[in-house]
Amino acid sequence: MSEPGYLSDAGSMPPIALPRAERESLHSLLRRCSPETVATAQRYRRTGSPDEVPAIIHGVIARYLEIERRELLRQPKDSLRLSEDLGLDSLSMIEISMTLEDVLETSLNEEQLRHLKTLGDINAYVRQSRSA
Repeated sequence: MSEPGYLSDAGSMPPIALPRAERESLHSLLRRCSPETVATAQRYRRTGSPDEVPAIIHGVIARYLEIERRELLRQPKDSLRLSEDLGLDSLSMIEISMTLEDVLETSLNEEQLRHLKTLGDINAYVRQSRSA
């Protein structure tokens, strides 16, 4: 078990601390997100691993969902429709994109985000934006 503010890999690397200001910034950005989402974002900031991105996206989206719809993200399917299945409106999508930009330290095009219809679309777009 790692100490608060420390992250450890599954391997033999010793825990590495994120600077306190960065931990506090992530906690602020991800308020109302699950502790797992915050831990994943901290791990992402430390490693830059693209494998962490979907969990961060799902955690940020869950923050904007009605409680009964959050269950859909426990085992997320790429075919989940952002508006019809998850109940996200355009304002929520803008807030989600702004949060993702800050957490992932990338830039997302809001015009392109408007054309995304499914969870799979947003996962692919954010991953592509990160690598561009």
